[in-house]
Amino acid sequence: KGYIHVRARRGQATDSHSLAERVRRERISERMRLLQTLVPGCDKVTGKALVLDEIINYVQSLQNQVEFLSMRIASMSPVLYGFGLDSDGLHDQAQVWGNKDNLH
Repeated sequence: KGYIHVRARRGQATDSHSLAERVRRERISERMRLLQTLVPGCDKVTGKALVLDEIINYVQSLQNQVEFLSMRIASMSPVLYGFGLDSDGLHDQAQVWGNKDNLH
């Protein structure tokens, strides 16, 4: 009684290894579909290898954009980096600088 009887479709195995493998493949396919929805234009691509290529290219382009924007921010405000301010400290420091008229 230590087993569960599974009725398989024709041509499909019922042993536990095959069932586990089928579940694994279904989870991979589900995750691939999720990734395809996250990447613009990827829903038109067929084949797992091509989908992965599109996803890799998209993530690399996002990394390049982040790097470019980080360098641009650094070049526009080197003084702020000299004070060691991060984005949270920037707001607080801006308020201090904006209120310097109130200091007597």
